[in-house]
Amino acid sequence: MNNFVTNKSFRSYLDLLLKIPMAMKITAALLFIFLFQANAEIAYSQSTRISLNLNNATVEQVLNAIEENSDFYFLYNSKLINVDRKVDVRAKEKSIESVLNEVFKNTNVQYKVEDKQIILSNKSATIQQQQKTISAVVMDPKLNEPIIGANVVIKGTTNGTITDMDGKFTLTSSSPNDVILISYIGYIPLEIKASDIKDSKIFLKDDTQKLEEIVVVGYGTQKKVNLTGSVANVDSKLMESRPMTSVSAGLQGLLPGVTVTQRSGQPGSDNGTIRVRGTGTFNNANPMVIVDGVEASMNDLDPNDIQSVSVLKDAASSAIYGSKAANGVILVTTKRGKAGKASINYSANFGWQSPTELPEYVTSAQYATLTNEARAYAGKTPLYTAEQIQKYADGSDPYNYPNTNWQDLLYTESGFQQQHNISINGGDEKVRYMTSVGYQGQDGIIKHASKDQYNVRVNVDANPTSKLESNFSISYSNIALEEPTNPYVGGLAQIFRQVNMISPMVPYKKEDGTYGTIGDGNPIAWIDMDATTNKKRHNMLGVGSLKYSFLPELSIKGQASYKLYAEDSNEMRKDIQYNPNKYHGPNQMWQKDTFEDQVMGDIMLEYKKSFGLHNLNVLAGFHSELYKYKYTMAYRKNFPSNDLTDINAGSSDGAKAEGYTRELAMLSWLGRVNYDYAGKYLLEANIRYDGSSRFADGNRWGAFPSFSAGWRISEEEFFESYRETVNSLKLRASWGMLGNQNINSDYYPTVSTMTLGKNYPMGGSLVSGAYTQYAKNPNLKWEETTTYGVGIDVALIDKLNVTLDYYNKTTSGILMKVPTAETYALADFYDNVGKVENNGFEMSVDYKDRFGKVDFSVGGNISYNHNEIKNLGGVDEMIESGDGYVSIKRVGEAMNSFYGYRTAGLYQSQEDINNWATYGIRNAKILPGDIRYVDVTGDGKINADDRVILNSSDPKFTFGFNLSAQYAGFDVMAFFQGAAGVKGYLGIEAIGSINGDDAKPAALWMDRWTPENKNAKYPRVVETLNGPSMPSTTSDFWLQNANYLRLKNLQVGYTFNKSLLQRVGISKLRVYYSAQNILTFTSFLKGWDPEAPSGRGNFYPQTQVHSVGLNLTF
Repeated sequence: MNNFVTNKSFRSYLDLLLKIPMAMKITAALLFIFLFQANAEIAYSQSTRISLNLNNATVEQVLNAIEENSDFYFLYNSKLINVDRKVDVRAKEKSIESVLNEVFKNTNVQYKVEDKQIILSNKSATIQQQQKTISAVVMDPKLNEPIIGANVVIKGTTNGTITDMDGKFTLTSSSPNDVILISYIGYIPLEIKASDIKDSKIFLKDDTQKLEEIVVVGYGTQKKVNLTGSVANVDSKLMESRPMTSVSAGLQGLLPGVTVTQRSGQPGSDNGTIRVRGTGTFNNANPMVIVDGVEASMNDLDPNDIQSVSVLKDAASSAIYGSKAANGVILVTTKRGKAGKASINYSANFGWQSPTELPEYVTSAQYATLTNEARAYAGKTPLYTAEQIQKYADGSDPYNYPNTNWQDLLYTESGFQQQHNISINGGDEKVRYMTSVGYQGQDGIIKHASKDQYNVRVNVDANPTSKLESNFSISYSNIALEEPTNPYVGGLAQIFRQVNMISPMVPYKKEDGTYGTIGDGNPIAWIDMDATTNKKRHNMLGVGSLKYSFLPELSIKGQASYKLYAEDSNEMRKDIQYNPNKYHGPNQMWQKDTFEDQVMGDIMLEYKKSFGLHNLNVLAGFHSELYKYKYTMAYRKNFPSNDLTDINAGSSDGAKAEGYTRELAMLSWLGRVNYDYAGKYLLEANIRYDGSSRFADGNRWGAFPSFSAGWRISEEEFFESYRETVNSLKLRASWGMLGNQNINSDYYPTVSTMTLGKNYPMGGSLVSGAYTQYAKNPNLKWEETTTYGVGIDVALIDKLNVTLDYYNKTTSGILMKVPTAETYALADFYDNVGKVENNGFEMSVDYKDRFGKVDFSVGGNISYNHNEIKNLGGVDEMIESGDGYVSIKRVGEAMNSFYGYRTAGLYQSQEDINNWATYGIRNAKILPGDIRYVDVTGDGKINADDRVILNSSDPKFTFGFNLSAQYAGFDVMAFFQGAAGVKGYLGIEAIGSINGDDAKPAALWMDRWTPENKNAKYPRVVETLNGPSMPSTTSDFWLQNANYLRLKNLQVGYTFNKSLLQRVGISKLRVYYSAQNILTFTSFLKGWDPEAPSGRGNFYPQTQVHSVGLNLTF
């Protein structure tokens, strides 16, 4: 075959070299030209495609055809290679490897492609006396299980194999010095001499750092070592290790600088409130959420579909999102398909909920005693006799002397919840897919509180050609929510409030079967009547993109997305006849429909190039979006029956209907430049230029730049001697500006709008018309946030990673209402006048090691934030009241500050009262046992001038840490989370009061002041809601530390041995027990959750959950 095929027994490389022309030898002597030529030849073998259609042809004819139609040539020994064998070959645009695999399948022939030269040889043509069979099992050290599909090859040869279903491999080595290379994704490649393989098991080390080195950032990804901004990543194992009903709440305690507060455990309303590096505005302070590159809600996702979560905390990392990024950016990516055999994954979880804490209240007998005591202080006669108090205590007459435990009547449900998810993942190098279906069902701990959520997702990635890449995602969720309501007021919140306030002396039902009640109603009767608010939410998100690479360095990407949200809400307040003397009605119904959709488009041009040690990445793009909102409401009352819930069944008398539409549009130009030199000196610059329809022409556009730099000291030559101990050391610094346009609910804050509803005299009669209600400010513009910070990232002894950050974040131009003169006809208007500063530090630590066969890890984070108001638009303070206490905004102090009186214990005697400043807060008589307020001004009077800032409801410190260990298939994980430097206020709904049937004291009043108990913790009792010592006078007496440490999740699991599972066709099976919120350490009032809203008792309690689950892979 050509001049190179002879009948010699072997053609050596020396023979070939002698036949190479002299010109080629001279060329090869020049190093640069030689390297260039080598690269060109390699490129030839990788890019050339072969097309053949031969039937019943000899192998020799096939080889000749390949040589005639390409630059390849073959070398082989015709005595060892049977070239007369007949084969059929059909190939169209196939690689040379694919063609040869087809020609020589099921034979003893092997080949090696070197440049354009292909060498054929017999697999058995080796030196027999040096051959040795090597066999071993490749193992996972954590699970102590075999690794299936690991690559095993003799280094420098094509002699290799993969491990079988038992993790076993067998290789033939020709020399004891052969180096065996074993590799598998997620593990550190292992090189071991053939002579050193003496054990039957070989353990690979987990390469966690390598798996985590790619971080999702705005409009792309970056290597973690090259980050110059502050980006926090959630360990996906911590997300997957616990059953979650809310993704946002699941982030609690996992990220430094990210404060998540979960106020409620209600199904569908248990989402967390997220603040990134403090609260920077008086308006909407929620971070922007991006799901798979598109702004969306993460709480509609199935947690099982999430691949990773990143939080962009500073301007350097988030300025690429411009005017929506002032409060931080959360990037969520969902799981996508991987090339390989299709795998089916099923996960299930079954759990039972119960309240974490419930308040403790006095019994009816205790209430009667306290009432008599309070009346005695007021000079009144006792209301209850000793005989009546005894009847309350012994329960001998439960209808006339009840001792109703309203909480036992309310919290009757098991709180059963379940989650299921099944996904299919697979594909090849051309097309990859991931599709999943999920269900989440959650019953509440009270009747008629529930959630049913269905999720469907399809993610497809395709590479039709080497230059074209396409990505497509579509997801849909259907969420049905139910909660009880009431015929009085306030919906579900009022039910909780009523249960916490109504006296135990009021019977649930009377002897005749009618309901006992107070003026506001009977909260359990409301539950019994099955009156509910029902909501159904539909969420759909579709994203498609195409990326074309003109050159390896230059690509363009276009992306289009469509997002839809629709909600239908129906609230039926049924009328009720509690008893012959008490009625609540009429029945009423509200039907509300909301529809939102958003169309977004992006075009991105990216250029990547390396020039020696210089690495450059440039991104430029354009973004557009159009958002539409529509709301309609219909109301009717006086339905013929509580069971008729069609809106048309109600009376047209008093019927109402309203609705409106809104539109927002936005255009943006954006750019980013990343540069590094030798991976040591890192620079990044971002710019975003946004235009929003919210603002008038003169202020519509805003530019938001950022700059950051990093220095990887560990890559310097002078650091080489320390690198074994300090594996990586990087310094970072950044500065940038961000914007906030999501400043209030008014979509048109600069345009005067008209409101209907006013009548005007015209022609002797009143004619309905429109009027201008609010003044609008055409000069409104973006709120602007400027941030700067420094950070350090350290990796030590290949086990310990530490990150430290300091930051300063200042938001100016905060939108606030500006008061107008009384003579001004219109209401107060908004202006950009406020200013708030946040600064603080963050630290995260992660340590992983192995002792014997036990793998363990310890990780944690802590954050400190100082918040301060810098400007309130010309005034020094703004006093606000509500939720049972007084708060204040004051220049130089923190937002969300409590404002009230300092206290100095309790008065112990009349002499004590006489020697203290005169009480003047309320028109009330002061007696021993009352709270002693501090005369801050020193004028001898206790009045409003003595009020001071007491503390803030925002925590100064937030933290979380986790512990985990794995041994022989068993795993255990504990995750703790908490906050410090935070206060909570005990309002009247928390401590209770003595106020007849409408109230009941909390159990804390059993430790009240009396002449016999002067060392009591709490003041004397009074028969009113607004006594001189009650929480209605905001003071530090009722302000308690809300610091807490919570065992957020404890989980114990077992993963079955793969070798056992594979016999029944299962790849992986893990079962586990999980417990959430099972232990809380706090000094807060017993029975009240420290995360609960201050001052109120109208919220659904947080829940603890005990569950069992499994993860199954086929």
